[in-house]
Amino acid sequence: MRMKTFVRAASTAALLAAVSATLTPSASASEVGTAATTINYPQAQASYDNNPGNGRESWLWASNWGSSKIRIDAQHYDNSISYDLVVEPNQARSVNFNKDIWRIRYCWFDSRVNYWGCHGWS
Repeated sequence: MRMKTFVRAASTAALLAAVSATLTPSASASEVGTAATTINYPQAQASYDNNPGNGRESWLWASNWGSSKIRIDAQHYDNSISYDLVVEPNQARSVNFNKDIWRIRYCWFDSRVNYWGCHGWS
């Protein structure tokens, strides 16, 4: 008789645990904070975050410790490209966007030929 009571109590406890786990609210993907993605380039570093917590959809930052200006391009999920982040030597800058960033690329300015050269998308 004691074994039946123990089994019944254990079954009830397991059922209650399963029900309470099912009823516990969980955060949706948009509520969960995500870490920024950081990419290192020659003489520069860039980060972007699609959940920056500042009311905007995304944030892009770059630091340039090189001798020529750089540009970090952002491609969004709708395939549009933003060329808004140009950083002078020994400077850092950031911009915010109203749409998420899919990927970024690093570009450097060659003043001898007045030309922007770019790495591939990361």
